[in-house]
Amino acid sequence: MNGNNLQLFWEIASSNQDARLTSANQLVEELLSQQDVLASSSKITLDLPTTESTPEDDDDQDDAAANALVVDEAQADAVEEALGNRTVADLMYALRRLLRGLASPRESSRLGFAVVLTELLSRINYAVTAKEVLILILKYSNPQVAASRQEQKDFMFAKLFGIMSLVQSDLLIQPSATISEFKRSMRILIALSSDKPWMAESCAWVMVSAIAQLQRQDVQISWAHAAQSWMTKQISSTKELSPEKLAVMLQLSHGAGADFFTNVALPSMRKEHPLSTANLPQLARVLKEAIPSENESSAAPASTGARSRWQAKIHFVWDLILDIFFDAASTAETRISSFPDFYRVVVDETLFAAASSHDRKSWGFQVFQRALPRANDADKPMLFTPNFMRTLINQLGNRDRLLHRAAVKATQTIQEVVKEQPHLGFVLVTQLIGKNGHQNFDSITKTKTVEQVLSSLDIDRVREYVKHLGDIICKGIETEDEDELTEITNRRKWALDQLLFLVRTPTVPKDDQLLVDILTFLAAHGYFTMQKPLKKRFLLDHLPTPAFVDSLKAVTRSRFLSSVSELAKQASAAAATGKKSSAGIAQDGQLWLAKAHEILLQLEKDSKSFKSIFDHDDEIAAKLADGVKCLDKVRKFEARCTDDADAKERARAFQSLLLSALLVSADAADGASDLVEPLCACADKLFPTAPAPATAAGSRKGKKTSMDEEDENEMSGIELLCDCLLSFLELSSAFLRTSATNAFEAFSQDMTKESIGLLLSHLGTAEEAVQDEDEDEDEQMEDEEALNEDEEIEGKPRASDTSATSDDEEDEDSDMEADEDEDEDDENAEVDEELRARVRAVLKESGMADPDDGENAEEEEEDDEDAQSDAGSESSVEFSDLGDDEMMLLDDKLAEVFRQRVGAAREQKEAKQEAIALRFKVLELVEVFARKQPQSSLMLDLIMPLYELWNNRDEDTEQLASKARTLLLSRISKAKAVPSSFDTLQVSSLLQRMHTEARESQSNDVSNVSQALNLYLTKVALSKAGDDVESALGGKLVEIYRESLLDYLMRKASRLRHEFLIDAFRRFPMLGWQLRMDLLDQCRPGAATTTTRGFRQVQVMSMLQAVLTQMAQRPEKAEVLGFIPEISNCFVQIVNDSTDPETTCPLSSNHMKDTIKFILQAARISSRIEATSNDKLQTAWKVAKLQDASEKLQNSERFKASTSIHDLMKQLLKVLQPVTTGVEGGKRKGKNGNTANSGGGKKRVAEESTAASNSSNGKSPSPAKRAKANKK
Repeated sequence: MNGNNLQLFWEIASSNQDARLTSANQLVEELLSQQDVLASSSKITLDLPTTESTPEDDDDQDDAAANALVVDEAQADAVEEALGNRTVADLMYALRRLLRGLASPRESSRLGFAVVLTELLSRINYAVTAKEVLILILKYSNPQVAASRQEQKDFMFAKLFGIMSLVQSDLLIQPSATISEFKRSMRILIALSSDKPWMAESCAWVMVSAIAQLQRQDVQISWAHAAQSWMTKQISSTKELSPEKLAVMLQLSHGAGADFFTNVALPSMRKEHPLSTANLPQLARVLKEAIPSENESSAAPASTGARSRWQAKIHFVWDLILDIFFDAASTAETRISSFPDFYRVVVDETLFAAASSHDRKSWGFQVFQRALPRANDADKPMLFTPNFMRTLINQLGNRDRLLHRAAVKATQTIQEVVKEQPHLGFVLVTQLIGKNGHQNFDSITKTKTVEQVLSSLDIDRVREYVKHLGDIICKGIETEDEDELTEITNRRKWALDQLLFLVRTPTVPKDDQLLVDILTFLAAHGYFTMQKPLKKRFLLDHLPTPAFVDSLKAVTRSRFLSSVSELAKQASAAAATGKKSSAGIAQDGQLWLAKAHEILLQLEKDSKSFKSIFDHDDEIAAKLADGVKCLDKVRKFEARCTDDADAKERARAFQSLLLSALLVSADAADGASDLVEPLCACADKLFPTAPAPATAAGSRKGKKTSMDEEDENEMSGIELLCDCLLSFLELSSAFLRTSATNAFEAFSQDMTKESIGLLLSHLGTAEEAVQDEDEDEDEQMEDEEALNEDEEIEGKPRASDTSATSDDEEDEDSDMEADEDEDEDDENAEVDEELRARVRAVLKESGMADPDDGENAEEEEEDDEDAQSDAGSESSVEFSDLGDDEMMLLDDKLAEVFRQRVGAAREQKEAKQEAIALRFKVLELVEVFARKQPQSSLMLDLIMPLYELWNNRDEDTEQLASKARTLLLSRISKAKAVPSSFDTLQVSSLLQRMHTEARESQSNDVSNVSQALNLYLTKVALSKAGDDVESALGGKLVEIYRESLLDYLMRKASRLRHEFLIDAFRRFPMLGWQLRMDLLDQCRPGAATTTTRGFRQVQVMSMLQAVLTQMAQRPEKAEVLGFIPEISNCFVQIVNDSTDPETTCPLSSNHMKDTIKFILQAARISSRIEATSNDKLQTAWKVAKLQDASEKLQNSERFKASTSIHDLMKQLLKVLQPVTTGVEGGKRKGKNGNTANSGGGKKRVAEESTAASNSSNGKSPSPAKRAKANKK
């Protein structure tokens, strides 16, 4: 055998399955190609059995059962010799090696060799017999006498895999095979399963495969029936009923007739089919594998323990059982139980029992996964049994559960079944959310099983599910039991939530008609009372039983508005209006909001079937009628806007806004109807071709004063719209909030300075908003008190009483049992005059206070001590004259006064929260504007209100401030576009404010925000000026930056960060270039920077380096060379000053090193700019002065020991004085192509190379060595 084929034997033992199969296929094809050559050249014949064995003869051989595993060596050698004559050498070698390989300790090797052996035997069945292969299997799988336990185990596996290959290759059913080979093979398997129980399942599986071959229709073997009879006798003789025995007997019963199990008795079972109803309990015990059969001897505890094993996969007998249940022919000819009964007893009540272990429950999940795809449509719902659903929900609810993955696989099986059979989706969903499941299955299991199953349904099945939900809502029982009514209400709420879920989920297939039916159903039960059922209307064919309570109708209305809001946001292909998808538009091109409004109008017109639960007065009805007329006018305006897409979009957005107001006004909520009238007035301004009708609403407008009319006329249409939007946002309705945001997006391009100011004015503090409300309410209360104080006390308490009191006063006034010490401590607290007036009124009503006290209190303000002493003297006289009943009545009245005050404080807190909520909603509009109109000049008007809102935050407005900060950093400062036109004074003021904040604030957060806004404002300022930085903002841009730069450099207490300036110079290099002399002057000796803080000088140099780096990449890079002499002079001055022994503020070594690094980088930048002429470069840098500076540093007592400074100076001079290149007479090229003079040039090159090598090694020569080198 060649080397390539030998290599394949190693590859078929690989642990990679794909590699094993590929190598096995190559090896088989190679061997068969050689065998085919031999078969074509010579005739190969097999010795067929001359006389057929009879069952009697075979029975006589049963005495040799003990010798089934023994093989004669001589016989084995003869078989190998015979096979060698009928096969090529390589094939014979392969057979031997494959048979030996079956005893490998590696599982992958056994699998690979068994696959190749099976394929070879099936392809050369004309050259080998089952008897010969069986003899060779036994020869190469017999262990030696001194074999270890592991080796004995390996040889057992070799026998098992060998018999498996023999069976799967079909050699046992070839004409050359006899019943003797079949019996011997089965005896080997029976012996293995008896000796090693852990091999019983594998042996039984091979037995079942062999029996199944005998039962094939295409197999014509005379001894097939005799072999099955013999097998039945062998298996039934064992006393224990195990899953393996059950599997073999079930396979033998195929085609044996209905009376098979009547003649064959199974231990502890009736003489009926094992799957009959009577045998189900015992069958459950067998399949559970936890308890041995009753007939098993009690003297065999070891066997019992062996049978109580567990493995991850379920037994293969389950497949045979499911085949019987789901095979129509098998079910018809045998008397077995129904599959639901079998599943309930054997699976649900056994494997999924409450006391069952996790191991058994994992088996149950596997049975479910195999049974669900194969079960009949009628039986599939029966698989969702109580114990199974309880286990499924529990395991899905937590990822840490042991069977969580098994439960997830079960839900995946459900989804796959529904995808293949969509008509089953409704049935399975009702099981998940039904009696055995949970209504909120997805939420409690934290999955999307129900959602994904519904997404796999077709429209007809979705309609069935909607009808099912409608039946849950409407079909109930009349009862007066409170618990039952509560349960019915909860079930109805869940069904309403499911309807909203269907509308909200875009993946669930649904058409417009189904959505209209759902909206009609919600509107009919939310806004009306059904008078009679409508048999021809979907979902309206039954009256709700019991009738809806008011709270449930409110929930239904909420779901109706939520559904409409979801449809208004969803995008669908508008068939009537365009090719692209449009949000909130149905297939016929109509707005979903308009459809919802039409539904309400149609239901209101059908007075015979529906009765509105709201009684609108004439004023509200007139407002709604005006709104409908205005809506028609705007629709006509939209119809005329055929060429103007923007005008058409705005008209449609306004329709959505008006329709939202009409829908919300339908339930007669407080203040909701007031939204329609301002919108009608706004339509006059926004759509002048659609004037508002002169109706009752118009006549009511005439009642306003002339001043009000004049102010309203001065307001533009967009201002009126913003005022309407704010009215929308003031109401606590998510529906109106969404409508307002969507409409504002369409009108954002029309915003003006006044309209945006109107929005921003509502971003003030919550306390201011509450205080404004309090002032209005206090004025109203004063008027009422002046009319009749007694009626105010005795009348109904006002819910709008929100007097501004501190928390300490609330606690003091509400504590009626406080002692005198606490009262004395609070004498200096602010007096609540309203509370005092109410208490005085109660006392006066009871006759305990002088009637003149109230009048005197209104005329003049008395001293607190006198008032308290007077009240004490009066009460001391009057309290004794009161009886018990009068005292109790007085106590109740006083308690009511204090209770009203506590309620007022609570309402004040709620008002503050509502004010904060309104500011959140306004911020959403601001975010929409910043996103849609970044090029608008109004973007600048947003900065300071948002900045103040964030900067002036407190504990209550922390989240609000965070949102404002996000808008500043993410939406405004990072905007790609900037305003195309702007007010220079406004930009200058904003820029100055940001610089001031950065210079004064100690907060890093403030510095970050101001830095981001500074870059944005600078970008705006330079958007017109371009590179002419000096003229930007009329010259104020440079002055602002110069002021901040000097503050940073000269004022020690400056909080300005280095990044604030350097980031601006990097982003706008011309700005830094304009300030280059200011930066450089602060580096010179004697400047304020050098006399205060040395590291500031180094930071200035880093700014200069950033400016030079950016300028070197611009067209103006030639200007850098003109600035180089200034840099060189400044550096020389710094060196001279620092090396002067008499200087007062010299640079330290570290600062000097940083200074030289900056000069070195500047030199490199300039050398890249002027790469052609070294003379110009050296002239600009004044190299001679730099050399003198280097010598001063070397000779300075302060710096001569700093080797890093001297190395940097050498690198600087090397950059400015590179070795001269060229080929001239008397010169020779160096190693790198450079030429060197024979004199001083060589010496300089040697010194520079030595310095470079020392520097690269991290070492520098000492000053003494350098001096010695210079002398040489």
